[in-house]
Amino acid sequence: MNQQRRLFIPILGAMLLAALAPASPAAAQEREGGEEAGHHLRFTKGKFTIVQFTDTQDGPNTDPRTIALIRTVLDDQKPDLVVFTGDQLTGASKTPDDVRRAIDNIVRPVDERRIPWLVAFGNHDEDHTPRTGLDEAAMLKIYRSYPYNVNRVGPVGVTGTGNVNLLVRGSGSEAPAFAVWALDSGRYAPAKIAGQVLDEDALLGWGWMPTWDWIKHDQVSWYTTTSEKLEREHGRKIPALMFFHIPLQEFRTMYDNDAYKRAHPELGLLPQHGVVGERNEDECPGPFNSGLFAAALERGDVKGIFVGHDHVNDYVGNYFGIQLGYSANSGFATYGLGGSENHRMRGARVFQVDERDPAGFKTRMVRAIDYGIQ
Repeated sequence: MNQQRRLFIPILGAMLLAALAPASPAAAQEREGGEEAGHHLRFTKGKFTIVQFTDTQDGPNTDPRTIALIRTVLDDQKPDLVVFTGDQLTGASKTPDDVRRAIDNIVRPVDERRIPWLVAFGNHDEDHTPRTGLDEAAMLKIYRSYPYNVNRVGPVGVTGTGNVNLLVRGSGSEAPAFAVWALDSGRYAPAKIAGQVLDEDALLGWGWMPTWDWIKHDQVSWYTTTSEKLEREHGRKIPALMFFHIPLQEFRTMYDNDAYKRAHPELGLLPQHGVVGERNEDECPGPFNSGLFAAALERGDVKGIFVGHDHVNDYVGNYFGIQLGYSANSGFATYGLGGSENHRMRGARVFQVDERDPAGFKTRMVRAIDYGIQ
């Protein structure tokens, strides 16, 4: 599956393309949305629901099944917040208007339902930039122009675009009961570091060294400093979920640890991380341990870290008190399982947070195939 990771499979016929109603993004350019407009996040009757869409990964002629999935999940789950965790777009856009149309296709269903939403960026979101001239900062400006987007520009001097911390207020209080973090996990690692080529072993036909990006030290420092500030201001740590695109190396360590124990019952060692779900391709993190997991472990406020990137993984496990999990991809225009099961895993991840015990959130996948979308 690694050889297929970034191949885009042309699956749309002319009739499907024609079935997609043309989007008109012009109006979005003139709006000013965001949390500043008053869309504060809040528990309702003690409940807060989040839906994660990831890897919609398409261009201006978005696969209508992707849009149908988004609409159907929103109507079924009625979330309080939607998080897009990267690779919203591909390099298919040729003009700035193409980019605006591609964005509008996936976010308009959320915005028109008046649901607060945010985006984190993935490694493919700037693939079109050399042709369109729109980088992440320009795209973030487009996203933030929608009335119900709650992204912010991001902290000055911190690597990435749109790193953000959002607070969820209690049902009957202005005090925060929960928090949501979203980070920009970058795109690709440099081709050469300290004179060493990252993918040289793969080119020679053996080994495998990841060439994706990693979360940087200043982002980890920003998270730690902000987390400490919130604790000082509110007299306690605020339990939280954290979202970004590229997985941490700890995902692989967690999965392999449980898998090895399951494969060797003669050792008498029980899997301790409770990993459930599917792993259909190798994890594709960056080449270096970012230190983010260790920082979250030490702070003790982040209770779950969820990503996309590896389209056909959807497993979740508890790694020393922090749930690490994937959402399988939401987009129909990019690779899936292949063969007759190509679209089986496409879907979205749902999180149910209870105000009485926000650290004990529940999560599950909902799949397009279960809604009759395939």
